[in-house]
Amino acid sequence: MRNLTYVRVGLFAVALVTLTLFMGASLPQPHAAPDRQSLDRETTGVNAENLPGGPLGSSGKTALDNDAEPVSSSREPVSNNATFYTVRPDLRRCASPRCGGYYVRPVNRLLVPYGNRRLMAECYVAEIDWNGQSPGDIRKALLRGEVQPRTFGYFPKLGVFRVSESWEAASDNRPIGDFYRVRDRGVRCITFPCPSYGEMKLNSRFSQNIAGVDLTGAGATEESRNQALAAMTSGEGALVAGIHRTVTGPGGRMPELRATQFYLRAGNSQALKPCRRSGCSGQVCSDKDVITTCEWRPEYACYQKSACERQADGDCGFTRTAELVACLGRK
Repeated sequence: MRNLTYVRVGLFAVALVTLTLFMGASLPQPHAAPDRQSLDRETTGVNAENLPGGPLGSSGKTALDNDAEPVSSSREPVSNNATFYTVRPDLRRCASPRCGGYYVRPVNRLLVPYGNRRLMAECYVAEIDWNGQSPGDIRKALLRGEVQPRTFGYFPKLGVFRVSESWEAASDNRPIGDFYRVRDRGVRCITFPCPSYGEMKLNSRFSQNIAGVDLTGAGATEESRNQALAAMTSGEGALVAGIHRTVTGPGGRMPELRATQFYLRAGNSQALKPCRRSGCSGQVCSDKDVITTCEWRPEYACYQKSACERQADGDCGFTRTAELVACLGRK
C-alpha cells in the first residue's frame, strides 16, 4: 500500500513538471534590446573630424550627438556651467560660414569636450551671439558664455557662441599667466603682508587669499587701474591675468598677484546682482530670492559664518574655506 502511494506521488510530480515546461515554451519571449554600439553604428552618419573648422564645442548635447534635440530658434537661457573664453578671428579664405567666424579658447588651459567628445583646446564658431552684451573690441575681449549648435543653411553642424558676460582688456598687452577673478575682502591689518584680497581661478574651483594685486605691469592708464581697484570692491570684482610672486614681511610670507593684463566690464554690459543669503534658514546663497521649506539641519549652522559671494564660475555660492569644509565634516 505504501509503495502504491509513492508511485502516485511520483506520477503527479512528473505531470506537474511536464505541464510547466509546456506552458513556458508556449509563452512569447521578450525581444532583446539592441546594444548602444549597434544603435550607434546604424544611426551615426557624421564624422566630427570632417566638419569645417573642426569639432563643435558645447557644454551639453550637440547636433553631432545621435540623441541631440533639434536646434530651436528660441533663445534658451545660458547654461550656469558656461566658462570664460578668449576669442580670435578666423582669417582663413573660404566661403562663409565655413570660414570667417571665430575661434574661442577656454582660459587657463582648460580642455573641454567638443562634438565627438574629444578634448580640444579651442573651437570654431560661425558667429557670436552677443545676447544683449556689449561687443567691445573683439581683440581685447574676454567672454563668458557657451557654444551652442545652430544650422546655417546647408551647413547644419556649425556652432554659435552665446555670450553671457563681456569683459574688455585695459590695454593692448598680451596676457601672460593664469586668469583670476579678484575681489577686495575689506580686510586691513596692522602688519604686512595682509590677506586683503581674494582670488578665484577662472574655469576652476581653486581659490586663495593674497596680499595684494600689482596692476602696473598691465600697461594700462592710471584711470583704468583705479576703475579696476574700485571694481574689486564690488560683488563681481575684476578679472586679472598674471603671475604670482611671494612677498615677505613681519606677518610672514604670502603670494601677491602681478598683473600682465586685467579686464573690466565692456561698455554698458549688464552688471551682476550682488549675492545674498536666501531660503528660510539662510542656507542658500543666490542673487535672487529663493523659497525653501522651513526646517533646520545641523549643517545650516556652518553657513552662518561663511562668505556668500560670487564664485569663479560666476555663480553665487558659499566659499568653501577650510573652516567650512571642516564644519560640514563634523555635521
